Amino acid sequence: MKRHMMGFTLLELSVVLLALGLILPGAVIFWQLQERQRVTAVQMDAQQQSRDAVLGFLHANYRLPCPAADTTGAEACFDGVDPRQMGYVPWRTLGLPRPEAGALRYGVFREPSATAHQDRDLAVARDRMNPLRVRTPFPVPQNRDAPNDDAPPIPTATEGLLGITYSGNDAAPLNSPPCNPADNPACPLGVAGAVNLIDVCLALNTASQTLTPPAGLLATNLRGVRQSVAFVIVAPGMLDADGDGRAFDGANATATSAAPTFEAPGIAVSNTYDDIVMSSSHAELFSELHCGAALSAVAHAHFNAATGAFVLERALYDYRDQLYVAVKLAESDLAAATAGLAGGAASVADAAKEMLSATADTTMSAGARAVQIGLAAAGIVAAAAGLATAIDAEIDAIASLAEARRVHTAFAARTTAATELSTSVNRNTLTADAIGH
Repeated sequence: MKRHMMGFTLLELSVVLLALGLILPGAVIFWQLQERQRVTAVQMDAQQQSRDAVLGFLHANYRLPCPAADTTGAEACFDGVDPRQMGYVPWRTLGLPRPEAGALRYGVFREPSATAHQDRDLAVARDRMNPLRVRTPFPVPQNRDAPNDDAPPIPTATEGLLGITYSGNDAAPLNSPPCNPADNPACPLGVAGAVNLIDVCLALNTASQTLTPPAGLLATNLRGVRQSVAFVIVAPGMLDADGDGRAFDGANATATSAAPTFEAPGIAVSNTYDDIVMSSSHAELFSELHCGAALSAVAHAHFNAATGAFVLERALYDYRDQLYVAVKLAESDLAAATAGLAGGAASVADAAKEMLSATADTTMSAGARAVQIGLAAAGIVAAAAGLATAIDAEIDAIASLAEARRVHTAFAARTTAATELSTSVNRNTLTADAIGH
């Protein structure tokens, strides 16, 4: 019996190895793609949840969270004495049940200013917006039978306050803290109780005016051009693509609080870069918070309404003073009519005296001067007619004075209402600022 050799020939082994050589690289590439897609999906999900948590924090606290100094997830707002602009997602502070979010880098735009309405530090809750206001009479003019001593003043604006208090008292603007919507007025200037999303909107609006931020402020780098952003969240991808020993690639690995520049979103994955960048510009966040309508209403529409109320108020007070002049003219007319009435009565008496004198002369002259009696009678008739006219003038003057006084007195309620309207417009704006947006 022949014994047959068992096993593979060299040719067969060569074919198998060739097949494996063709299949394994493809399998490895396929595995890498699958794994990269899985890691990317996980990281993007963590990014999106982190972004949602950041916006939720903004709505609750009227500021963006500060970065965490490390992956433990507690926000740290200062790096020594300087505001911390760059770090990691503060997942513990955000209440985010995703510890893996702590591996994501996070940056926030911070540009503090001593002047409230120019402050752009998005990680600080501050009363930046003090709505435009107009000055109304203080004290309120009293409605009396005379021109008002306290006339409505002209609206003015003060640098730094964006307006003057409703009372017109520049030295003591409004009531004392705390800010309370139930108070009247609701808010003093510059207190924490008046902080709301409108203040965030103002910071976003002023910051968005500078598209290319100065060095040292948060930005993303697109083809060598720095673009200002409100905040940025960066995931490291699956690999250390640039091989420098750090999970993040490019500018994402080198960004610091002193030089917070990240790569721009949307950069394609390559052999040297596989990070995922998610950012929101000031303009995008401004739109997302619906800041346009809010700022327009608070900063401009209110001022237009208040100015309209002021103009109406001033016009009503001026018209009331004109009505007071009309009362005085009516009093003068009555005095003149009274004088005319007295003059008419005197004329009648004088005509009667002339009649007696003419009668006496006629008797003494045996009728030779009888014509004087006719003339005296005509004088009596004329004097009586003048007296009747004077009486009518007196009656008209009395009626005119009564009407002038009635209109003047009735208009007082309208001038008071105008002052109350102007004051109410300002108070309502303060209340809206206290309640928040």
